[in-house]
Amino acid sequence: MDTNIKKEWDNMANIAVYCFDINEFRIQVPCSDKARHEPLYQYSFSSSDLGVRANPDCTGEISPIWGYLDIFNKSLNEETSSRYSSYSLKIWPKSDLGIAAGFWNSSEKIQAGMFDIYGGGKPRPDFHSKDYSYPKHASDIEVLTINNRLWGYLSFGNFDRIDRFCTELTEHLIIMVDFDASACWPNDTPPPADIKSHVMAFFLDYLNHFDIITRGSVPDEELPPLGFYPSRRDEKEIDAEGKTIESRSEAYASESLLKW
Repeated sequence: MDTNIKKEWDNMANIAVYCFDINEFRIQVPCSDKARHEPLYQYSFSSSDLGVRANPDCTGEISPIWGYLDIFNKSLNEETSSRYSSYSLKIWPKSDLGIAAGFWNSSEKIQAGMFDIYGGGKPRPDFHSKDYSYPKHASDIEVLTINNRLWGYLSFGNFDRIDRFCTELTEHLIIMVDFDASACWPNDTPPPADIKSHVMAFFLDYLNHFDIITRGSVPDEELPPLGFYPSRRDEKEIDAEGKTIESRSEAYASESLLKW
């Protein structure tokens, strides 16, 4: 798949971000200012737990953030007011998805793993519509390299398709990112080729700004700070512990409040 990107929407580098830790990884994802997100920024997973844990207790998969992002493109029907895609991020233990632990270190292993997640091509009771599309063979799953990381991609659904991207975090954990851009085309037809190409470029641009950093691979002061940061934000200095350094105006405001 061609991963060259033509930007025709808000610059991903300028939108809101949500940053959290899971085990030894610092993960920063682009999002909208109105994104719904967990007020938690540190999660841990142990293979003996058979689940992801946070404080307060959380087991199984986690869904740190989800929301909507606008898609801007003059080539889309100008009469269509709803030009957006939903997105959601989940961290899944492989054991909870019914697949064996082990590294996805090749295209074939990613294809096999994602194919197993989706039922191995077996018919399912919810596949009622003749228009329902889903991967019937492992080779139907595409593999992309984005920022030196392998991602698997599949699409499923009727005309309201879910576009799913998965990448391995550890031998026990995967990251799953789901998009639904079906608001960009009529609800009684598959996406036209030009719109499908456009929204795919949008998905790839999003994933190009999806940062997965192994803590210890860079100095702590270079790690993005934990938290949710809206699109309109002042650049702040970060100390050695990864905490933001209070600006003079903030310090003055704090002192004023203390006087009250």
